Amino acid sequence: MHENSHKMKLSNPSVVIVIVVVVGLLSSTGVIFFPLVSEQQESEPGSVLKLAKANVSIDIPISKGYIDGNIAYFIATDASDKHAVSSITNNTGFPVNYAPLLNNISESIRGQGYVFLNGVQGEAPGGFQLPVANAVPGDKDYSPLWQTNFVKWNDNATARELKSVEEIMTAQQNGELSITETNIIVNSPAIKWQDGS
Repeated sequence: MHENSHKMKLSNPSVVIVIVVVVGLLSSTGVIFFPLVSEQQESEPGSVLKLAKANVSIDIPISKGYIDGNIAYFIATDASDKHAVSSITNNTGFPVNYAPLLNNISESIRGQGYVFLNGVQGEAPGGFQLPVANAVPGDKDYSPLWQTNFVKWNDNATARELKSVEEIMTAQQNGELSITETNIIVNSPAIKWQDGS
């Protein structure tokens, strides 16, 4: 009987948790506002957490990539590999968290991201074309946890910009490039994409 008295009932109207997150795109930076929580008024039925008037803002740099031939924007917060953490932090100026446990997530819930190591010059941190991801939020195979795959054009191939996973796979089947799968997982949710926000 005591055991049940410590459990929170979700249907209890006197307990309401309010979480407010506003994400905005300002030039090339996402700004997230987190309201500061002050004390909870538990004495009044139906009371809610009081929110302080001040907001704490965090600037998170936005990266670009392709999904199904269209530009999409991402933020990166965590990576499972120390070299990836260092690289993303140095390229964006935002401290990315080292999260080695991301390596343990099931392959079935990993999104797929493709990073080019050579080929067409472009805006990506390595100086080559933008990365390509496999899905947007709402797609059945979307995950914000991307497995990194390195793409390298073969010497005898004519490099060109590829904007979808389908184009990359076709080029691989034609012997134009090779793909190296890694166990590097990056938490990098899409925050803006064609027909989405």
